[in-house]
Amino acid sequence: MATQASPHPANVHKLSRKAKVGIGVWALLIFGAFAQTVRSDIPMHYGISIDPQYESCLPWSNFLVHYEQPKTLHVGELVLFHYHKEDVITKGDKRILVVKYVAALPGGTIRIQKDGSVWIDGKYWGKRWLIPWAQMKHLKILKPGTYTVQKGHVLMMGTTSGSYDGRYWGTVPDQNILGRAWVL
Repeated sequence: MATQASPHPANVHKLSRKAKVGIGVWALLIFGAFAQTVRSDIPMHYGISIDPQYESCLPWSNFLVHYEQPKTLHVGELVLFHYHKEDVITKGDKRILVVKYVAALPGGTIRIQKDGSVWIDGKYWGKRWLIPWAQMKHLKILKPGTYTVQKGHVLMMGTTSGSYDGRYWGTVPDQNILGRAWVL
């Protein structure tokens, strides 16, 4: 006659009620501490940025943003920043937060030709087609010429032809960069 194996091996000990309660209390304390940390850190450091423009400067309009000034930047990454020259497109003294590409770092070269062509570090970026609109004196746009990105500044660019960006107003001071952004 075959004997059936017990579902519990003989060397497994059952936990007492006191041990189960102790483990439960510790689990709740650890979970509570973790939940408190997560609940307080995520809203303070991360957020969603939505571009409200009819025609955006980038192919996307929704971003996850890490609100912490990056220690290092790389060409091609998206960042959130504020720059007073962006504010001229709003009424009043609204402070606009903008997401654009880092197009050039200190030492990088920007060349704006008379035909409106924009070259960054020898690569064609696009044209400046907002010229009639940008002739408004309060915008103080860059004149055609060659510029070098200075230490402590970054060139920010959009990718669409209607982007109001560094091709018009130049570079942004590092301290105006508020965080990194990722497309949602």
